[in-house]
Amino acid sequence: MNGDTLSRAEAQHQADRIRVLRDGLSQLERDQILTLTSDQRAAFDHWSAETLHNLAAQFDVDTTDSQKRVSWGLRIASTLGGLALCAALMLFFVRYWGYLDTPVQVAAAICLPLLALAATEFAARRERTLYFAGLMALIALGSFILTLAVIGRVFNITPTENALFAWGAFSLLLAYRYGLRPLLLIALGLLLSWGSASLTARLGYNWLNFGDRPEHFLLMGLLTFSIPIAAAHRRHSDFPPVYRLAGLFVFFVAILALAEWGGQSYFTGGIKTIERAYELLGLLSAGAFIAWGIRRQWDGVVNLASFFFVVFLFCRLFHWWWEWMPRYVFFGVIGAIAIGLVLAFKRVRTHLKQEFPA
Repeated sequence: MNGDTLSRAEAQHQADRIRVLRDGLSQLERDQILTLTSDQRAAFDHWSAETLHNLAAQFDVDTTDSQKRVSWGLRIASTLGGLALCAALMLFFVRYWGYLDTPVQVAAAICLPLLALAATEFAARRERTLYFAGLMALIALGSFILTLAVIGRVFNITPTENALFAWGAFSLLLAYRYGLRPLLLIALGLLLSWGSASLTARLGYNWLNFGDRPEHFLLMGLLTFSIPIAAAHRRHSDFPPVYRLAGLFVFFVAILALAEWGGQSYFTGGIKTIERAYELLGLLSAGAFIAWGIRRQWDGVVNLASFFFVVFLFCRLFHWWWEWMPRYVFFGVIGAIAIGLVLAFKRVRTHLKQEFPA
């Protein structure tokens, strides 16, 4: 894959593999398992150093563990900084908004996101790591949210669920334009909320109560999970895990809500029956996603599905035994089951080693 088609995420992945290969080769030589000739070692060192240098020069990737740790700190700082500046911007306008005339309010509301977009584009062109671009993109999104709210208030427009769609679409465009995963995650949250709110409104309820029907999110979570399966992301190769984990998280949380509060379901019948059915669905679906994630080597899917499998199992055990079993016996049984799960997962791990040897 040449540099023209390589994304920064793919370049970082390639740099990580070279570093692991270099460290592993050094360890093999120290253990006297594999020894290269001086010419071979010199050729490998020259290739790895030159490749890492080119990747760092073209994509500004991290070539050491220390750089990766600093990069994580930069990502966290830029995200928190963007959110803090959005809050500061909104609070500033709340404080001084009443002193401005209506034309000035409208003009300011329209200009703010445009200025933030221009700053985002400028930062993206000057900085390959996109830390400042991500910060400015969050400010642009916050400004756009503020713009729609201000215009709606000035012109006395009735709030609808379509604002969620506009905010989500704007965030999605920013995410794909600049390759920003935090903006993609925000976009998915807004668009999922819009989808549920739209269904709620179509059924004759107040759209603001869209969170009262978890089954909307159950279906849309599966749809979100399947998007990267249907649509390849060659340019943004780090986006599919965001879709998978966000969709799966929403799916499992919806099942968990229905398993605990079955009265929110559209299905008629006994509430306890609905709750038990969703508990069973949660266990079965978690097991299925664990198996699927193992087959496709989706570590995040396996970890998230395993977490919710344990959550569904313990919720079920709580409903069965908490009321009549002594507390020390209950927690003792839970501990024994946890040990059993550890042994079971170790057997699965051993089986995977035999099926997919290194």
